[in-house]
Amino acid sequence: MAWKRVPPKIDPVARSVLDPYSHWALGPGLQDFLLPSVREQSVPVLLRRKTEPWDEKAWALWRDAAGDADMPERPPRSAEPFDVRLLSLSKTRRLVEDRTFRHLFEGLERFTLGPPLPSSSAASRDARKARPLQSPSPGVTPNTVVVGIIDDGIPFAHERFRKPDGTTRIEYVWVQHGTASNVPIGFDNGFEIDKGEIDNLLATCRQGDFIDEDEIYRRAGVADFTREGRKSLAWRASHGAHVMDLACGWDPDEAPDWRIVCVQLPTATTADSSGASLAPYAVKALEYIRDRAQAIAGRGRSLPVVVNFSYGLLAGPHDGTHEIELAYDQILRDHNTTPGNKPMRVVIPSGNSHLARAHATVAFQAAGDQATLPLRVLPDDLTPSFVEIWLPPATAAGNRVELTVATPQGDVSPPLEEGDTYILQYDVGGKVLCEARYHLSSAPTGRGMFLISLQPTTRLESENSPVPSDPVAPAGLWNLSLKNLWLSSHEPVEAWVQRDDAPVGYPRRGRQSYFDVPSYEIYGHDGDLLEEDDPACPVKREGSINAIATGRNTIVIGGLLRRELRPPAYSAGGPVTTPVGAALPHRCGPDALTVSDDSIVRAGVLAAGTHSGSVVAMNGTSVAAPLITRWIAGELAAGRRGNRRAVWKLAYGYELLPFPLPRPSPERGGAGRAPLPPVRPARIER
Repeated sequence: MAWKRVPPKIDPVARSVLDPYSHWALGPGLQDFLLPSVREQSVPVLLRRKTEPWDEKAWALWRDAAGDADMPERPPRSAEPFDVRLLSLSKTRRLVEDRTFRHLFEGLERFTLGPPLPSSSAASRDARKARPLQSPSPGVTPNTVVVGIIDDGIPFAHERFRKPDGTTRIEYVWVQHGTASNVPIGFDNGFEIDKGEIDNLLATCRQGDFIDEDEIYRRAGVADFTREGRKSLAWRASHGAHVMDLACGWDPDEAPDWRIVCVQLPTATTADSSGASLAPYAVKALEYIRDRAQAIAGRGRSLPVVVNFSYGLLAGPHDGTHEIELAYDQILRDHNTTPGNKPMRVVIPSGNSHLARAHATVAFQAAGDQATLPLRVLPDDLTPSFVEIWLPPATAAGNRVELTVATPQGDVSPPLEEGDTYILQYDVGGKVLCEARYHLSSAPTGRGMFLISLQPTTRLESENSPVPSDPVAPAGLWNLSLKNLWLSSHEPVEAWVQRDDAPVGYPRRGRQSYFDVPSYEIYGHDGDLLEEDDPACPVKREGSINAIATGRNTIVIGGLLRRELRPPAYSAGGPVTTPVGAALPHRCGPDALTVSDDSIVRAGVLAAGTHSGSVVAMNGTSVAAPLITRWIAGELAAGRRGNRRAVWKLAYGYELLPFPLPRPSPERGGAGRAPLPPVRPARIER
């Protein structure tokens, strides 16, 4: 039982651009990264190229690794800076470990893995060629808007998304997992359900005069219990159903001409939020909505688009340079600056982690000072836990701070230095329970990070293994100690615990770790939850904003209590970290607040369950974001801009009303409160 320093096995060039989570996923964390009980799996690989175009040698190496004969032999001039391919696990490892591919990595800024899919979800070459793009419904008008939804549990048969004649308003649904059949043109996995197929299912899946939605979902392959995986649409409520109703649900007789394009993210990505990147799936999802919106508009025309992406992470650089943020900003910038294109907007929630104790800030006063962040790792956690400790930008190479890790039993690691190429591993009986490494993120992040990775604290062993045999980390306090060598008091170190909780409707697997500092006060003298920080406590509520909600071009929305007109205790905000080379951050927090709860005693807002006629209450900033998405769709339909500035103006307008409470700080509330009206009628009693 001992800590040890382990030299890296990967070429330094590849190591410098490889997402640090990928080291854990392909090493000690492999069994938690892979899908259980699935023999053949495909791993999505996301490349972010440097600003230079592909050179022919790097392109040939990437083409060889992808094994895709349909890729052109020479690099395309118009290639996007982001590229996603599905590779087998063996190919992925070879790509990372074989120095043959060094030249490929020299042209990259980032190499990111996503959670794997069953190989049956990856399209064969013949499957990609076989499917033509189905024509969207005709009749585009000046008031037509495309509303995109990226989520889980997309209820495409629901009456709230139908026209008065009983047909659907949904043009396309891309299910990113499931057997690869009807694979979308231009994409490599899952299957597409188009409007014609949905209309046919609505017409044929009936019990008398009633539409059998369960039969529709079974036939479509999204709620077929003969197949593996979770079936979100078989449950009473789903996150996607609720969000989709708030964003674009209408009674059929009242529905405007809003064409809906949906992407169902893989259930494995939704179920496990503990570190495996959803970036490859999220990037392709936005590209899909963009491409299908163009298909709906028709050649030479354009339609306004607004996309709701109600997902969030806790850990990341928080300066607008997370992989998803960079990709979304690039896609939006390219689309909105192309002559003739109508606006495209993306709305993201600010996050629910204001009280999660997942963020800490340490500012040293002098060289030699030390600070300890006690990480409380809970028992019964079936998923890995991760902590990111981000250092300020360095003006010169050198070791400014050291990290040591102490286990709950008191085993203290040797120091891990800034710039250290070695890895710290806590090894018990030949099994790695904890790993700490230093990673320098390339431009545009340009900052160093310590990543601490922990095995689950419990496992469900098979019936053939009565004695636990898989690696399990001890629960309790893991002390993360930082020693200052030459950071100034104006160079704070920031730490975030990665998200590790269960999404709506999913069984609990992960349990959220947190910083357990004795000086952190949870309750005030009146027994209420404290929402303001103690300056002397390193654990901070501020700065807990969603790690993919700090981009430049996305619209970020926090929550609001409708009755009390103040943010709920969970609604997270800034400040946002200043990017390298900038004098100030490009945003201070969310853009505005809108309703996420009817009141402090009536949590959540009402919207659709998975089946027609059902209504459920859900809360969180994830249900505030689609209200703004709905408002933006109306603005775009009216020919207005519906951009960030328009959202600010909306909030400013509401703030002119005689609200009973003062406006929240810009870091917490952005431009202010915009209590938009409820989507479901007030006659529904709670």
